[in-house]
Amino acid sequence: MLKKSLAAAFLSCLVVASLGAKLNAGDCCCPCPPPPQKVCICVVDPCTHCKYPVELCVPACCADEVPCYAGCRKGAFGRKILTYKWQCCGHCVEVVITKRGRTIVRD
Repeated sequence: MLKKSLAAAFLSCLVVASLGAKLNAGDCCCPCPPPPQKVCICVVDPCTHCKYPVELCVPACCADEVPCYAGCRKGAFGRKILTYKWQCCGHCVEVVITKRGRTIVRD
């Protein structure tokens, strides 16, 4: 009797688990979003007015938009941290300019 009840409990767990997996797989009714796009923007150092081309990845909906300069702040070791924002989707990127003119992108 114990073997039959254990077998029945095991089978019911398998049925419930397989139904749950099927239900979760069908939950997504929206298509997957397109992958991020690589774009190149021109970053201007606010102190020296030097221009730096910077490649970065943005959401596909922002690929055709021009980012707005949102601000600049001082970083460690004489670095400048510039913030750019895309108004269409609210995506922000920080670009770090080092003392030697190297650029680092923070997504």
